[in-house]
Amino acid sequence: MYSLTLHHHPLSVCSMKVRLALEEKGLEWSGRVIDIVREQEQLEPWYLKLNPNGVIPTLEFHDGTPELVTNSASIIRFIAALPEGRSLLPTNASDLEMMEALIDLADQIDLQILSYARHPSMEKSEKILDMRIHKSRLLAEQHPQLKESYQACAERSEKSKRFRVDAAHITEVEDRALQAITFVEQQLRGNKYLLGDHYSLADVIWTVVLSRLDLLGYNDWVAGNDFPLLAGYYQDTQRRKSYTLAQVQNEWWDK
Repeated sequence: MYSLTLHHHPLSVCSMKVRLALEEKGLEWSGRVIDIVREQEQLEPWYLKLNPNGVIPTLEFHDGTPELVTNSASIIRFIAALPEGRSLLPTNASDLEMMEALIDLADQIDLQILSYARHPSMEKSEKILDMRIHKSRLLAEQHPQLKESYQACAERSEKSKRFRVDAAHITEVEDRALQAITFVEQQLRGNKYLLGDHYSLADVIWTVVLSRLDLLGYNDWVAGNDFPLLAGYYQDTQRRKSYTLAQVQNEWWDK
C-alpha cells in the first residue's frame, strides 16, 4: 500500500487546495509543516532537493519507488487519478474539458500578489519578502550546486515586492479575477456545483480561491448581491466536512 506525505503550510493557498483534495478524496495522508514565514524553511537545501522551485506544497508518493509531485495543480490532478477513494473526476468528456478549463481559470488569478498587496500590515509582508530574498542570496553562495534555484527564488520575491505596490498591475490582476468569477457565476446556473450535482476537482480549487478572496475583502464578489449564485455556492462549500478537515483558513500570516 502506498503512503502520501504532504509538505505544506496551514495558511498557504496552494497547500489548502491539496489538503482539500486529499480530504474530499478520503485518502490517508501525513503532513510536514514547512515554516514559510519565520524560518523560510522552504529555502533550506534539503527542501530544494525535493522542490527546486523552493515553494510549497510538495507531495511525496511512496509505493516502492518514491515519487515527488510539485505544483498544486499537478498535485491535485495526481490525487484525483488515484484509484482509491471517492471520485473527483467527471464521467464524460465535455465535463472533463470544462473541469480543466475551470482549474486553469482559477490558477490564472494571482492570489499571492493580491495577498501581499492587501495584507493589513505592509511592513510585516515586506519583512517576509526581504527575509526570503536575503536567505536566498546567502544560501546561493553557500550552496553553489543550488545557486540557480536560489537565484530564481530571490528574483521571484523581488518581483512580488515590486508588483504588490504597482497599482496598474493589481488592477490587471483584479480584472482577470473578476472575469473568472463572472464565468463561474454563469457556470453555476442550474447547477449545485460547478459541474452539476457532483463535487469535482474544479470545486476543490474554487472553494479555496473563494475563501482567499473572502479574506482579502472582496465581499461583493463572494458574499454580496453581485454574484448571488456564487455566494450561495461558497456558503455550501464551507459547510462540507472536508472544508474543516482540510483547514481551509481565512487568516493572515501575521505572527
